[in-house]
Amino acid sequence: MIFVNKYIEKAKKENNWKKQIIGYEDAIYYTEDINRKLSYADSAIVVAFKSGDRDIISRAYLGKGIIYYYNKRQYKYALEQYLKAYQFSRNSSNDYLINKIDYHLGMVKSYLGYYEEAAVHFRNTTNYFEEHMKDNLHPNIRLNNESGYFNSIYRLSNCYENLRLYNKEDSLISIGLKKLKNINEHLLEYGYFQKGKGVQLLRKGNTDEALKHLKLSRDILVNNQDYNSLTAVYFYLGKLYWLKGNRVESLVYLNKVDSMINKVQFTTPEIRSSYKYLITDATENGSLGKRLYYSDQFLLTNSTLNVDFAMLSSKIHEEYDTERLLEEKQLWENKLHNDFYFLIATPVVIFLLFFLVIRLRNRENKFSGKFIKIWKKFRKYYSLLIANRKTFEKKKTHSPEIIEDIKEKLKKFEEDKRFLDKNLTLPMVAKMFGRTHSQLSYVLNEHLNVSFTQYLKILRIGYITNLLVENKMYLQYKVENLAHECGMSSRQLFSTHFFEINGIRPIEFIKNRMKEIAEN
Repeated sequence: MIFVNKYIEKAKKENNWKKQIIGYEDAIYYTEDINRKLSYADSAIVVAFKSGDRDIISRAYLGKGIIYYYNKRQYKYALEQYLKAYQFSRNSSNDYLINKIDYHLGMVKSYLGYYEEAAVHFRNTTNYFEEHMKDNLHPNIRLNNESGYFNSIYRLSNCYENLRLYNKEDSLISIGLKKLKNINEHLLEYGYFQKGKGVQLLRKGNTDEALKHLKLSRDILVNNQDYNSLTAVYFYLGKLYWLKGNRVESLVYLNKVDSMINKVQFTTPEIRSSYKYLITDATENGSLGKRLYYSDQFLLTNSTLNVDFAMLSSKIHEEYDTERLLEEKQLWENKLHNDFYFLIATPVVIFLLFFLVIRLRNRENKFSGKFIKIWKKFRKYYSLLIANRKTFEKKKTHSPEIIEDIKEKLKKFEEDKRFLDKNLTLPMVAKMFGRTHSQLSYVLNEHLNVSFTQYLKILRIGYITNLLVENKMYLQYKVENLAHECGMSSRQLFSTHFFEINGIRPIEFIKNRMKEIAEN
């Protein structure tokens, strides 16, 4: 860390943002303190915005999400960062980055129990990384692609296990163990496949062979401090010894699961089952105190999972799946606009439906419900066609000259820091540019992939975050003063937007930054 900090300091003096980001990423890797990892991740995001490169911004958000997911076990915050990474990676030509984000979104869906949906993510990433496992690549790039491949097929095997597609699961475990030629290069992944093999053998009733694989996995995971996977291995060892009738050894591992849940605040429906065995043992031995404790723990983990799952499920479907569907819908709608034969056919459809109305009027009592459904369905698609035709015609009015002019004025708007003006509205800024608000809104939405509100939010929070990182004076400001400094009139709104962009509240950010300065 001494050398990393020197490297960052030198990169700052040279105003070399590429080297600053490398320095912050190295700092995240080498720092053991989780809050400091987040602080470095925040700094990487600030510098990434300076670069103006959407791929770099996306990677910075992904890095912060990984800290929340694997180090903090705060899945809500992790998902927020992954979704930001996804937003900035749209239209990117960096396939490695896109697949890395795809993989981590698959991890969230797998955690939620959406195994079929998660499997789609992992199949995609498996195919990509397998295609790029070539010997002629730089060793680091080859290792990254191999790691992506082995992790993807392991996670996919987990999905198949939970979907009870055991033949597919077994096949992937065998492929993973067969293709892992250099175990030292991918020791952690080797530990995962040993766990998978152990679970597979345990399911088949071969407890002795399962024990060998699970113990090997345990030793690898302990050395690599992968506590999530280690907790699952402890559960299966506890279950295995229970089935073998070795209650003493079983309880050792099941209690380790309880200890790990308390330590790392991580649980899954699978791991939660440990408490059923522990409650059974306490009941059989008449230990009321233990029974009450394990029952409380079971209810607590149940409550945590229910809250966590409901929130994450809502967020990923609203902010990721819905957006993906809308993108596909937009492609479909665009196809309709260019489909001449569809437009020719529309009057025919209207005529046929009109004819249907006449015919059905005489049989209203029998078919009215069915007809209403058909009519509503038609109206839905016809309205869609008309609405999009209007949108299409409207879009055509924005000439390339107008679009480029607005882009140039947005650049000047940012350089002059006009976004710090208070109470800005879309019509106000459009008038400033000498354009209509619909023209400005179009350029922001279609060319920058943001709404006007999001655009202001990103600029303002990016500006104030940069000041907090670069200038110690601002760390002494009150939150309301920081809000005022970046053009926001409300402390609460500022705090909400700061958290939305950075994944941390302003007060916590300031505390972490001051701690970082003091330690350096």
